[in-house]
Amino acid sequence: MSRKKIKGRFIYAASERCADLLYETGFSAPDPFLWYSVEDQSTVVVSVLEVGRAVKQCHPSIQVMSLPEAARQWGMRRGPVRRKMVNYIVAMARHLQVNAWEVPTYFPYGLATELSKRGLTLTPKSDFSPGRACKSAQEIKYVRNGVRLAEQGLARALDILRQAKIGRDGVLLLQGQPLLAETLQGEIAAEIARRGGTSSHTIAAHGQQAADPHQQGYGPIQANTPITLDIFPRDDATGYCGDLTRTVVKGKAPEIVRRAFDSVYKAQQAALAMLRPGVTGAEVHKAVTEIFDADGFPTDTEAKPPHGFFHSTGHGIGLEVHEAPSLSSAAATPLLVGNIVTVEPGLYYPEWGGVRLEDVAVITPEGYENLTEAPIELEIP
Repeated sequence: MSRKKIKGRFIYAASERCADLLYETGFSAPDPFLWYSVEDQSTVVVSVLEVGRAVKQCHPSIQVMSLPEAARQWGMRRGPVRRKMVNYIVAMARHLQVNAWEVPTYFPYGLATELSKRGLTLTPKSDFSPGRACKSAQEIKYVRNGVRLAEQGLARALDILRQAKIGRDGVLLLQGQPLLAETLQGEIAAEIARRGGTSSHTIAAHGQQAADPHQQGYGPIQANTPITLDIFPRDDATGYCGDLTRTVVKGKAPEIVRRAFDSVYKAQQAALAMLRPGVTGAEVHKAVTEIFDADGFPTDTEAKPPHGFFHSTGHGIGLEVHEAPSLSSAAATPLLVGNIVTVEPGLYYPEWGGVRLEDVAVITPEGYENLTEAPIELEIP
């Protein structure tokens, strides 16, 4: 049977871990399922256990089929042939008379190899769901809710820090016991969980630990040193994320930390003020680096560890914490209305730690709207 000279698109993955699949279907599932689209008609094929949820959650235009229903429609034989997804996909392609398919670049290599042997042509696409970059009004609301979750986690952490006492050796004490970074992380996660979100890998890095931007933090927290709190929860109901960073000091900030904090705050406000349709992420990033250079905070990316400002100014956020577009030296594409980006300049020096401040903003026709409401303060009494 000849196949049509058209292309289809499909994904086989678990949408809880695949943002493109969640975006295309609206259906969140822990186990892999098949989604395909040909000539603007989209279908999901799920186990009989998931049909009820899929019908309720999928976008209205999507057809939902169970695996047995698909097998019957596609003329698949009974028995072992129905136990392998490769056979379903081949039967789907034969039924639709389409053998050229676009798949994401992260498509499983083993499955791709089997499908190629069976005559399907797969073209990997790095930007599989380009519509994700510009958020709808509903998606902006979802990200705003994610930011609120992060702010509620932050509020809990700051409340604990305010309750903490400074011990004789400078260690923070909570109810007479040393306050650990792990305690702050757990309390942040618990507060977010109570409000319908999931917070993983929360950063509560203190002192010299904060010189490493992705150090989660551990052990007793000292007074009079920077504490970087970076919280990036996922809203369980929608799958959309929030992101928020604040750096605080319990007690009195050293002069170098105060100077760095002032410079980071100035750089962040300048970056936010530049956000508008048409500006590039590279232009925003360049302005931030120039402020740090002028304020006397040099960067050395070749040092081990590197110091100064050695990450991007920001990144897109939505169904993933990190997605397009970027605010970095390589970001030459102009920002568009509906892009949502973080703005998070930072300074890091192994001698004393680090400072980072992060807000989330959406690009509007007039410029930008800051979705973050959490106050920015350095010292916690």
